Amino acid sequence: MDETKINLDVETQTFRFTPSEPINHEEAVSLGNGIKSGEFVVIIHENPHATLVVEPEGSVLVHGISRTEVARLAVQELLLTLGMSDEWLLVESGEMIIRFSLGRAVLMQLAADRFSEINLDSRIGALRINAERHKCSILLFNNGHGIVMKQTSKRIAEMAIRHWSSQLNDEGALA
Repeated sequence: MDETKINLDVETQTFRFTPSEPINHEEAVSLGNGIKSGEFVVIIHENPHATLVVEPEGSVLVHGISRTEVARLAVQELLLTLGMSDEWLLVESGEMIIRFSLGRAVLMQLAADRFSEINLDSRIGALRINAERHKCSILLFNNGHGIVMKQTSKRIAEMAIRHWSSQLNDEGALA
């Protein structure tokens, strides 16, 4: 199989930033233009477009950005707006959503019949692949487009895509 045909893009990743001192929720609302939502404060960041969620313990979850550096800049901007230091800002990377294309159509029923790790989800018209070996889940549509979920590494996600593409090709489930 020609491996160059697989194209993938990280759509989004979740990041958690923990500043050296917790963010005060009242200041996040008044100075950071946040909106209180239960125990959380939600801040819509415009450029780059992202959602920042200040958690009850004062850390920040960032949604809607795929690169750590860009997410860090958005949080640093928030901290500076609040008059806080961005020194010792710790980051944890969370799960990604990765979009990909195999460049080939998928014979859905054949794939579902041949592998115990694959289920045909008729509600959404996709295969659900339990890629346990790569610690992720894959949704694969009949046009060869798909989504990798529950993975924190782009490289491991790509390995999972290549593995399952090869398996499907070997079984004649790719057209």
